[in-house]
Amino acid sequence: MKMNAFTNFCLAILLNITLFSCKKENTVNDNNNPCIKLALVRTHPFTPVIKGDEINISVDSLEDAYYTWTGPGNYQSYSQNNTVSFYADYSHRGWYYVNVSYNGCNDRYDSVYVSVKFPQGTPGCSIANNNATFNSALILGNQSFTSIFFGGVTVGYGVTCNSSNGDLNITMSSYWLTNDFEDGIYYTSSNPLPDYADIDKVFISDVNQGIYWVAEPGKPVYISHVGGKRRITFCDIPFSGSLGGTLYHATIKAQITQP
Repeated sequence: MKMNAFTNFCLAILLNITLFSCKKENTVNDNNNPCIKLALVRTHPFTPVIKGDEINISVDSLEDAYYTWTGPGNYQSYSQNNTVSFYADYSHRGWYYVNVSYNGCNDRYDSVYVSVKFPQGTPGCSIANNNATFNSALILGNQSFTSIFFGGVTVGYGVTCNSSNGDLNITMSSYWLTNDFEDGIYYTSSNPLPDYADIDKVFISDVNQGIYWVAEPGKPVYISHVGGKRRITFCDIPFSGSLGGTLYHATIKAQITQP
């Protein structure tokens, strides 16, 4: 088949257009550029832990990078390890900030919130609401509370329960002056002035038969909400008291619900 000059000219143009449209430009592959990798670094989501469990907070790993962590209670960590670990206390709750640096690149910043929860449980005893029951070699009358006050006191958050047979007092951390109680297990303390950081500590005292009783430390106290009201329950906690130089012992169980 013969093609005239015009046909050859048109074919040449078409061929050049086709070749041009199929031509690929050379591009630079930046997938291994550490600065681009650094820009993509993120902290990992944090699963809440119970006090005493190990906390692990981490960020995406980048070889030869440096990680600077800061957090509650002046927490600081400088490492080439992208994970920091420590045992959880309530003072560790809050925001942790990480600064990831790599030579020659702009630093990467990110943050993660660490939540430390109260252990959960239910009291192992049954007792009438707003009552305290004594078990002792002494003749001690049980208490039926006629007035109950939940609120701030000089040293922190206080619960005062009045009866004709003496008063029960519970002092909690001043943390609860501005925060609603969290449900869970708290523990008795020998310190009548629980520190702001001791949010899981309670100091319990009672007056009965003219004797000032104090709860043995380290015993569980159960705090919950019932019908939107705060409730405090404890079961057969050992108390000690003295009168005239003589030391006495008793166990007390009680349940108090906010009016």
